[in-house]
Amino acid sequence: MKCIISLILVLCVHIPLIAQVGIGTLTPDASAILDVTSNTKGILIPRMTQVQRLAIASPVTGLLVYQTDGSSEFYYYNGSIWTTFVGSSGWNLTGDSGTTAVTNKLGTTDAQDLSLVANNIEAIRVTASAKVGIGTNSPTAMMSVTDSNVLSIGQDFESLSGNITASSASSPYQINSNTGGGCDADDGWKISTTTPYGTCADCTGNRAIIRYGSSCNQDATLVAPLGIVNSTSLLISFNYNYDDYSTSSDSFTVTLYDETTSSVHSTLVATLTVDTDDASYNQTITGITSGNTYSLRFNYKGTNAKGASVDNITIIFPVPVLRIQDGNEADDFVMISDANGNGTWTEKDPINIDSDWGFATAGTTNIDPIYRIGHTRVAANGVSSHLLGVERGTIQGTEVGLGSTEYARDYNRDMCFSNDVVPEVHNAINLGSSTLAWKIIYAANTIITTSDRREKKEIAPINYGLSTLLKLRPVTYKWKNEAYGKTVLTEAQKKTKIGFIAQEVQKLIPEIVVSTEWKQKSADESKVYIKRNTERIGMRYAELLPVVVKATQEHEELIKKINKQQQQIELLLKELK
Repeated sequence: MKCIISLILVLCVHIPLIAQVGIGTLTPDASAILDVTSNTKGILIPRMTQVQRLAIASPVTGLLVYQTDGSSEFYYYNGSIWTTFVGSSGWNLTGDSGTTAVTNKLGTTDAQDLSLVANNIEAIRVTASAKVGIGTNSPTAMMSVTDSNVLSIGQDFESLSGNITASSASSPYQINSNTGGGCDADDGWKISTTTPYGTCADCTGNRAIIRYGSSCNQDATLVAPLGIVNSTSLLISFNYNYDDYSTSSDSFTVTLYDETTSSVHSTLVATLTVDTDDASYNQTITGITSGNTYSLRFNYKGTNAKGASVDNITIIFPVPVLRIQDGNEADDFVMISDANGNGTWTEKDPINIDSDWGFATAGTTNIDPIYRIGHTRVAANGVSSHLLGVERGTIQGTEVGLGSTEYARDYNRDMCFSNDVVPEVHNAINLGSSTLAWKIIYAANTIITTSDRREKKEIAPINYGLSTLLKLRPVTYKWKNEAYGKTVLTEAQKKTKIGFIAQEVQKLIPEIVVSTEWKQKSADESKVYIKRNTERIGMRYAELLPVVVKATQEHEELIKKINKQQQQIELLLKELK
């Protein structure tokens, strides 16, 4: 009897497994192999500790358990690792509220490192031993900050030309001295595209050179300032050549000079007394005093010597990777680390990356500028032919903004302005001068001259009239020198002009002749003007019009008088008849 009952139970349980199984429901969902329905109870998933979960051999993908210790939650095996259901319990990108540090946290619980990435590049690593690395995935201290970047100072002399004559220690360029007797500027260091003697294969484009130029004892030093160095080591490289003439008196030496202590720190190229071509220097110099000011010095001595060349100066040193500003530092100072991890306080402004540029002390006033010495081009690649060239790379269309809406734009060999061009002060500034006059002025309408009675005083009739006008000598003439740019006109190309001779008119109507002008006293006193004679005498032809009008009026009165006399004569003649 027991066997029969057992067989019936087995058959009853097994048969539904072919389709869906419903527990608590007679109509299990067709999409589920097992449909459990209850209003009072749930399903209990296997519970175990983390150790027990990790001990499961060859877990199948989709295996689900509930971990009871550590981070207590559901774990499922995704085919590679055990992972949790994130769902609504994860951190929101916009932040969370109602959290506690004990239960709500980011990180790992399986003795693995935590990595934070940006742009798919690891930025921060927190190791399983709680060490933090910034810029490194293997921190050796509680916090390790590293950076493989370096700052460099470069000078390839491409933005320089001519003799190097700067002598101020604050100059971002090279400083030249020539203490030898009987030497002039051409006997010192200069910029050239060719090596004077011998060869310097790696010198390209512009380079600094010195050559025999006259009979003098040359002793010239080319100085490349490095500024304040916040590092204890420097990687220095440059290309050079030296061509000797007399070993007894000629030499070439390169040193690293400590400007702070006024002493030579290192001799980079020992005194050369033999020809040296296609040479280069590339070594790391240690023992640098962080915070001191340094320079490279290239000294050349020669009596009828042949010369030397220097190019491609590069100074590389580690970038401070840790900067601290906690409010206790002096104004504009931060704490930075050197190559050995030592911290120092320094000004927060970066060092000159290119010695053509100068970065003054930080600030927002006009005494704290960023400046550049040499030709600068904006908006396009290439070398500028001007101190400041603003070019978009086309023959026209470059705009330079001046203010909020005003701008200047170039056309094909013309300039235009978006707004009116006016003087800064009313009736106080000239357009052109006696030295540099405008050739032709085009206007759609006549020139307007202020003639408001409210602006005038001592108004009186003019004394000039017909008699004065009759004394003027109108002439035709040609200019002695006439040109358009570099095109000088021949005599046949010059046009005949009509007018007056200013010196002659000055004797008759001096008010319309301009022989003096008011000019700024000096650049330092730009608001103070002084009167001086003009280089050329000019005339205000428009002011001759009142004289013409007065002469016309006098002429009209004379005609009326003559007509009246004529009438009287005619009456007398009639009476005589």
